[in-house]
Amino acid sequence: MVLNRVKSWLTWSWTYLWAFWFLLVIVLVYILRGPLKITESIENGWFSLETCEFFYSFFFGTSCLLIFLCFTLIIFMTSSYFNNLTPKFYVALTGTSSLVSGIILIFEWWYFKNNAVDSVSDDGSDNEDPMENQKAIPECKVWRNPMALFRGAEYNRVKTVMDLDPLTYYDMNLSAQDHQSFFTCDEDVGRPDYDIMQIAWRERDSASRVNAAREALHINPNCAPALILLAEEQCETIVEAELMLRRALKAVDSSLGQSQSGQLIPHERSGDVYRQARRRDFHMQIYIRRRLAMCARKQGRLREAIKTFKDIIRDGSMSNILGVQENLIEACLEMQAYADVQALLVRYDGFDLREPRSAVLSYTSALLKARAVADKFVADISTRRGLSSAEATAIEAITRAIEFNPHVPLYLLEMRPMILPPEHYLKRGDSEAIAYAFFHIQHWKRIDGALQLLQYTWKGDFASRFSMSGYCYPYSPQLESADRELLPAWHEVSVFPKKESPVWSLLQTLTCLAVCTVALLVHHYPTSTFDAIHFAFSASVLCTQRLVSHFYHWIPENVIGLLASKPAQIVVENM
Repeated sequence: MVLNRVKSWLTWSWTYLWAFWFLLVIVLVYILRGPLKITESIENGWFSLETCEFFYSFFFGTSCLLIFLCFTLIIFMTSSYFNNLTPKFYVALTGTSSLVSGIILIFEWWYFKNNAVDSVSDDGSDNEDPMENQKAIPECKVWRNPMALFRGAEYNRVKTVMDLDPLTYYDMNLSAQDHQSFFTCDEDVGRPDYDIMQIAWRERDSASRVNAAREALHINPNCAPALILLAEEQCETIVEAELMLRRALKAVDSSLGQSQSGQLIPHERSGDVYRQARRRDFHMQIYIRRRLAMCARKQGRLREAIKTFKDIIRDGSMSNILGVQENLIEACLEMQAYADVQALLVRYDGFDLREPRSAVLSYTSALLKARAVADKFVADISTRRGLSSAEATAIEAITRAIEFNPHVPLYLLEMRPMILPPEHYLKRGDSEAIAYAFFHIQHWKRIDGALQLLQYTWKGDFASRFSMSGYCYPYSPQLESADRELLPAWHEVSVFPKKESPVWSLLQTLTCLAVCTVALLVHHYPTSTFDAIHFAFSASVLCTQRLVSHFYHWIPENVIGLLASKPAQIVVENM
């Protein structure tokens, strides 16, 4: 009796071995979803080495099985020997072949996991291919905004009118660290005015910082850091800030002139301390001159601003730290000196660079290329006749710019509300997009058709060509969380658009085709189509009922009671 039951169970198991194999494949894929990176592969549209090996093993085993079955079927049809074989033989053959394919898959995955391919070259050198080296995701570095506004004359207006803080404490703390590194040195120890300013930069409240600066000026009327702080935070207009900055520049020039003429006592300034003091004064001079040029730009004195920016760039390397070249590019765009802008782009964003340096450089390059074709560009006509070389170059430049920072078009096309730019930003992040669009949207609007070309490329060409050129390094997933610290809490941070899964797009296409086919059949053959739909629906319901009844046939009727009750032995022991 027991042997017959075991035999029947074995016979039944061999009959449904194919179902067990598919269940085993599903469980195997679920267990190995992490090592094989299946989820990332589906989202990103590319496959890793382990994933390729997985699908290769699966399809290779399945293909071999199908070929073998076809060969067996041919022999079966041409020979009477196989007439005595039952279908269980083919089911067993299918299950055995599939099991062997699964074993091969497991061993191949184990091999590639323990023998990973090393990226270092065979000769042991550390030099890698530059195209592969640029794929490394860099860390989220915070950059100073060269176009930062004045707190007292601009940021405080928004805070007064809207009762919202335009700057975060994290952003202001980064600015305080910058000011401490620029405007302080070891020589300041023991000087009361500079000691007060060292503490003033770290104050969290603006009123405390202003009061500390006034106290320092009471001690030393020519304290340049105190004058800079008052120009940034106390002055309510750009004109007042400019006058205060000119006082600070006069004090710094006087200090530098005294050090050059040798009027200072040698033992008070000697060696490294003397060099640090001169470097500090030089940094303050460059900073003040840049802010004065920005004041001139805001008041419409473009030639004066451009001349000052060029002089700062010519003087020293401090201009690279402050990003003065971006101020110069914006001022030249405002004056519509496009030839000078093109020369600056060639200098700072040349073709020898593997990646663009900022959104200003990449989008300005796209703007200049779009300027040549934007006024004559019509999407429908260009699609029918094909793109010209100039149009293709402009669209490619815009695509590369969008690939570098995909948040910028949302603000240039006014699809998201604009806020005041922060004092620091993250490259390729929402903060950089706001910092660029706030000052450059007027330049895009000035050129007829530039925004239309940007919109066409962003909605059409961007969706199909995004992240295909390899122009930029991969997008860091940490940018979103870092932008939330830089931008105000009341601002909705723009999220990097994820690429749609090709499987989902294919499913949508097939569903659309199926709906269109059914609609055509209903229109031409209504009676036959409704009969076929009714038959398919009835057949699916009948199959579902049979599967449910077959499933309930193997489950005891009192399964809930058996699960809830205790075993008989335990009950007897308790009694």
